[in-house]
Amino acid sequence: MESIETIIPDNEGNHLVIVLSFYDDNDKTGTFQIPQEFVELDIADISIDKLHIDLPLNLSAFFKMCQWLIDQFSIFPNAVFSFICSTDPLETHHSAMASEQYRWNLFENLYQRNIPKLTEMGIESGDIIVGTDGYQTFARVFYRIKHAPVIHLVIQHLTNKYSA
Repeated sequence: MESIETIIPDNEGNHLVIVLSFYDDNDKTGTFQIPQEFVELDIADISIDKLHIDLPLNLSAFFKMCQWLIDQFSIFPNAVFSFICSTDPLETHHSAMASEQYRWNLFENLYQRNIPKLTEMGIESGDIIVGTDGYQTFARVFYRIKHAPVIHLVIQHLTNKYSA
């Protein structure tokens, strides 16, 4: 699996590490069962981590991250990106909220701020819940309208991958 990584500083001592992990052609035609006419599709998982878990992160890093991800859609015009919220524990001031819910709320707020840019680029999204009972989390798939006929295959793969 090929990947692209960037590290985004928050100018206060912490960093976000963003990785796009692309599936290879064998995964696309075998695992995903993407039809031959869509084999040029680039499918990648988005991974987002803080470099220093114990340090707070300034929101500026998240805004830079969003711009970087939007730029990747320009670089990869046949891309489908998926993001799945981690269920790993997270220190926040919102102890009554599950870690994955907190991450999803943050991701959703960032997404809402960027809808105009994504819409202008023809980027759509679909939300899913993945995982087994008691270990479920949220996911979103970003795609161009021209890839809509095969998005259900990507969503099915993610659902199966995290329900095992």
